[in-house]
Amino acid sequence: MPGDPISNGGSNQDALIALATTDVLRRVAGTVAIHLYEMEYLADGTYVCNTFIGEGLESLLGPLPDDREVYNTASVLLDEDKPAEIEYRLVGYDGRIRWVWDRMRPRRTEDGRLLVDGIVADVTERRKASDALEEARRELHHIAFHDPLTGLPNRVAFQERLDAAIARCPQKSCAVAVLFIDLDNFKLINDSFGHAAGDELLVAVAGRLQAATRATDVVARQGGDEFLVLLADIAPQEVPADPDYAHKAAEVVALKIRRTLHAPFVVSGVEIFVSASIGVSLHPDDAGDSETLLKHADAALYRAKDAGRDCHALYAMDKDDALAQLSMAGRLRTSVEQTEGLVLHYQPLVRLDTGQIVGAEALIRWQDGERLVPPGDFLPLAERTGLMGPLSDWVIGEACQQAKQWRDRRVDLYVSINLPPSFWQPTAMRHVLSTIESFGLNPDRLMIEITESAMMVESRASMEPVLAELHERGLRLAIDDFGSGHSSLSRLNQMRVSTLKIDRSFVQDLPHDPNSAVLVSSIIQLARNLGLDPLAEGIETEEQRAYFLEHGCQLGQGFHFSRPVVAGELETLYRASRAAESAA
Repeated sequence: MPGDPISNGGSNQDALIALATTDVLRRVAGTVAIHLYEMEYLADGTYVCNTFIGEGLESLLGPLPDDREVYNTASVLLDEDKPAEIEYRLVGYDGRIRWVWDRMRPRRTEDGRLLVDGIVADVTERRKASDALEEARRELHHIAFHDPLTGLPNRVAFQERLDAAIARCPQKSCAVAVLFIDLDNFKLINDSFGHAAGDELLVAVAGRLQAATRATDVVARQGGDEFLVLLADIAPQEVPADPDYAHKAAEVVALKIRRTLHAPFVVSGVEIFVSASIGVSLHPDDAGDSETLLKHADAALYRAKDAGRDCHALYAMDKDDALAQLSMAGRLRTSVEQTEGLVLHYQPLVRLDTGQIVGAEALIRWQDGERLVPPGDFLPLAERTGLMGPLSDWVIGEACQQAKQWRDRRVDLYVSINLPPSFWQPTAMRHVLSTIESFGLNPDRLMIEITESAMMVESRASMEPVLAELHERGLRLAIDDFGSGHSSLSRLNQMRVSTLKIDRSFVQDLPHDPNSAVLVSSIIQLARNLGLDPLAEGIETEEQRAYFLEHGCQLGQGFHFSRPVVAGELETLYRASRAAESAA
């Protein structure tokens, strides 16, 4: 490592030029010590330090043995007259270990000697902070994707793995089964023996379920006394394939689970007998997507309970249900093509400290005759029938029209709209921009919400140009239901997201549930560290509003402020919130 400082004007000038052109140093300048040096590499692989300017890194013995390979890699590059940039650890005579960032530029003298001008910085504190952030990220990920009582994957993790399993089974080459399990009369056990005993029993049940399934299967806790099992990659064992092979495989597992649970449990020294009702649905026979597959497994579970409990049932759509779905699909197509019966409702986005309304989330509704159909009932149908594209186009145009009307009426609101994953690609996003501008709006009047899973699908290379364009024009981007999917911190930075919307499933038990509290406070801190605005969904009580405000979250939405309302009512609420703020 560097020896005593010796003045050397020429090499020092080269090093200063390197310092001025180094992005990394521009980021750390002012926070760590920067040092310049020149050394000469000798033919035998050793080196001599000619110049070292700076204090604090002298008398260091050299790289740690574990980092010697990194350092040697840099030496190879330098010997090939290529610059090198590495991070490694140095150990001193006092035994202290420091992380340093080292950038080296080689140059040859007229007589062929290899000189290296270098810039070295002590980045120990930055590495400590980075390691702490990574550890916090891992802990946050574990909390977000695992049940705190049993340690099993939770509903969010289960659905993510279910999506992956469905994606691996194209063109009916294999099958996927979902088993929805509910313990019979669990409330009676809780009431008789207490919640501590109930929790002990749930942990024991989780262990039995894992023992009754393969290592490749996924056992998850849905919540309460409900569990989920995923049987992925079910393949026929015979040629030609038995058309009912998947049903038979799922029933074998369901029967094994029920038999496994029949053996008595010993809880707090008392023998307890447990049975379970199980609902089964299969991909691709019963559904093509994870949400519908889970919904159908739940429906099958209730069929099992109606049959007397301690049994399992396969999902089967009644003929009347199938005809009703077909009829609804036809009416929805007519509404979309004629743009009749579709309406947007708006839920306020509120500053939690003042109550001032700053934006509104646009939520689609469908007036099907006398019935106002909620999105959960018709959006899956739109996905299956290819109507999501034209439906989303209508939402974008209608939201832009409303934003323009509010602007003209001096209502200072931005409108947030949800777009399906299919819109998260360059052509569709440029279409969104052109629609916004066709109404004479600035792009910052709209915020586009996308899910975590959609964010992770499209490649960085294909989205980089359009992301730069969106950012340049001022369009807001939000990650919807943050915490319910799997995010990459680097991906968040690349996307230049402005807002993280905290999923309502983490909000509903606040402030009394300690696990939700840890998770939510971690998400808020993560958002603030990344320079993003956290926004809490599903705030329903004053306690929840106060909790988020206390923990640094300034924005929220939920029934505590208002249910989704038509545009005219939203404008009235907006003016009232402004009047209340002025009065205060």
